[in-house]
Amino acid sequence: MKCLRISLVVLLLVAPMVTHAEQEKIVRVYGPGGPHRALSECADLFEQKSDVEISIIKALPHQLERKVRVDGDIYYGGAEYMLDQFHDKNPDVLDMSTFEKLHPRRIGILVRKGNPLQLEQVQDLQKGVVVLDVKLENMRHLNGLDDGMATSFHRFAYTGRQGADIWLSDQDVDAWVTYKSWYYVLRDKSDFVEIPGEGSARYTPLALTNHTENPREARAFIDFLKTEEARQVFERHGWY
Repeated sequence: MKCLRISLVVLLLVAPMVTHAEQEKIVRVYGPGGPHRALSECADLFEQKSDVEISIIKALPHQLERKVRVDGDIYYGGAEYMLDQFHDKNPDVLDMSTFEKLHPRRIGILVRKGNPLQLEQVQDLQKGVVVLDVKLENMRHLNGLDDGMATSFHRFAYTGRQGADIWLSDQDVDAWVTYKSWYYVLRDKSDFVEIPGEGSARYTPLALTNHTENPREARAFIDFLKTEEARQVFERHGWY
């Protein structure tokens, strides 16, 4: 009888813990640094409307391949080609039937405040102009590295964050072909010249993973990202 009472007490103590664990949902969203701030703000808004915790986790490409495979529910890219590259390398990870392309991000030329060199188009990035190139942004076709345009590329960076640090610390850099979202971070010391025409905007792609344990909650978050409320968040961070 004593053993029975002890067993009942243990069950009563454990049952609430199990119920709480079942109710607690965490959707892990992995991707690069670019859209991280906008997505984090959207996650905060979504959490206020639901009982689901959204964790936005940024990492470098080689780290993402492992992390998304382990416990990722959603993968996002900074542009369509980033998701395509991830899927090509990891064809079993993403459920491409859930692919979404959201919120265009403008591309242009970040210049020094007042645009002292009067840089108005990519053709102005000629010899004598020191241009910053960020590898992960994949702007080579716009800044002249791919077509042999005569330029003075004296600065290179791997990530956008590293590029921003160089922009702030090295006043010899005259221009940076990048996303408008970086202008919103650096606008106190910069101006932004939009590049017109086809290819001057890139979208933010997302897809669920094949192994997500929270497909309903992850899908609900992606649906929220398609709302007007989320669009306004992205706009405040330099999209559109």
